[in-house]
This record gives sequence, structure tokens and C-alpha cells, in this order.
Amino acid sequence: MSRQRLEWGLLACLVLAAVILMVVAARAPEAARAPEAALLSMTAVFFALVVLGLVVVMAFDLWGKRQADLEVLAGGPDKDQVQSSEAFGLVFLAALGLLYMAFGVEAGWRIASQTGDIDDWWSAIFSLAMPGVVMSTVLSDKFRTRQAGALPKPADELVIHFRRHALVWSFRATLVALAALYVAGLYDGRLAVAGAPIVFEAAALTAALRYWWLDRAASHG
Repeated sequence: MSRQRLEWGLLACLVLAAVILMVVAARAPEAARAPEAALLSMTAVFFALVVLGLVVVMAFDLWGKRQADLEVLAGGPDKDQVQSSEAFGLVFLAALGLLYMAFGVEAGWRIASQTGDIDDWWSAIFSLAMPGVVMSTVLSDKFRTRQAGALPKPADELVIHFRRHALVWSFRATLVALAALYVAGLYDGRLAVAGAPIVFEAAALTAALRYWWLDRAASHG
């Protein structure tokens, strides 16, 4: 099935990206000289491990739904299948955003320390791209179909309910992340700049996971 191959392929890409991030962080030459760089490297490894954990959870979910996917293959994807695919895609984008966020945090630290260059600026700004895509979907009242060239349709009440519920959880996570960032900024102002991508990613990842979990619970009755 093409959709299943795509989803398993996306998970494989996440695993590869997480492994590459851990290798790069472990081999960072400045980590041996600066305690701050060592802390950033450990942070990158931590988020890479979080991504690997999410991959395991999503892989179990895909494996559990393989029979249902085969049953609807002959008749084509129905609305519930499209919604489940959207929820899965949001979690994938949010998990991918964790990897970009790790680079954004490191770039933000160098910029705040006034040692950054133009590449660091690009990394810091681009780290907000994935959270932006996820949150724009959660905040939208439209539903995209799989038909090529088809315009988004108004989402039904259940989808809107799932998205609003996910948004509430996202808001709570944002408040917690902002409080932690404020305390860190009191200790060192550079941490407030470097940690800003974490707040955006925490909001997006929480919303995506909650949306995916609600859809999963609904699909299992």
C-alpha cells in the first residue's frame, strides 16, 4: 500500500535524522572546550532520543492499524482514514521540528553570545517553521482532502473539537515552557534567546500528540 510505505518511509527518515543529530552532537569539537557547548550537545542528544521514542510509539500505532488499512484499500480512503493520516502527519512534522529545534537552540545561543553568523540566523529562524505549520493546521477550521488540486473543505464538528482540545493542551504546555524559560533567563539572558524555539516546539508537539491521541481513541471506539 502506497500510503503505508510513505508513512513507514517517513519514520525511517526520522530515525536517520535523529541518529545523524546524535553523531554530530557527539563529535562537536567545541564541546570539549566550552561547558555551554557541552550542554547544548547533550540537549541535542536528548531531543534526538525523544524523537526516537516518538518513532517507536508511532510505529506501534501503524502496525496496529495495518489490517484496517488493508480493509479500506479496495474502496479507497474514507474520511476517517484521511483524518488519521492528517493526525499522523502532524506528529511527524512536530517530531521533525524537534531536530530542527536542536540546531535552532545552538544557533540562538551563538547569536545571543554575539558570535553567530548568517547561517546561525537562518537556522534560528527556520527552527520555527515546523511548529508554525503544525499550529496553523490546528488553528484552522478547514480540512484538506487527498484529491489533487482539491480545495480545503470546512472541517466537521468532531475534527474541530479535536483541534480545539489539542489547542487547550498546547496552551498549557506553552505556559509551562514560558515559565521555565523565564527562570532560565533570570540566570543567563542568553538562555532566554536560545530557549525560545523550545517554547514553540513544545506548543506544536503537545498539540500534535493530543490531536493524534484523540483520533486514535476515536478510531478504536
